[in-house]
Amino acid sequence: MERSRVGEFAISVVVVLVLTIGVVWSLPDAEFKRRLTPVLRPVALATGLEQDWRMYAPEPLGRLEFVEVRVTMTNGIQRVWTTPRGDRVVGAFAWYHWQKLKENLVRVPAIRVGMAHWVVHRVTGRSERAARVQMILRTELLPAPGTDSPRTAGEEILYDEILTGGQ
Repeated sequence: MERSRVGEFAISVVVVLVLTIGVVWSLPDAEFKRRLTPVLRPVALATGLEQDWRMYAPEPLGRLEFVEVRVTMTNGIQRVWTTPRGDRVVGAFAWYHWQKLKENLVRVPAIRVGMAHWVVHRVTGRSERAARVQMILRTELLPAPGTDSPRTAGEEILYDEILTGGQ
């Protein structure tokens, strides 16, 4: 069929229609978009082409969040653990794993104790004893785009434990 004139025409119409729908749905709200949307909507809905980028990020980030775990040793030395960033080559692939862990630590209190104890074992040497572990959520409120407002920083303790047995 694609070798005949009718086939070439039909394929060309489909390609132009798909591209037009993709472009129209990607446009910001404007008169041009408002006029074409009702005409293209039936085809767009039937084919799933009506989606736009907002389905992936409907609410832009309003604040940055960082989780750190502070381990205080019995001798008073404090060690701070943060999620690894990795190197420039493969760091981006591992980053997502740590990002999801951070999100869950903020949302799911039940997993904090296990993570805190994991960090204690990770940062404590053989001859050292940990006296306290704290999980801290550091936040920075982002100013609205186009404003010169300063970032507002804050801290919240997510988990705090005195380690009496010396972990």
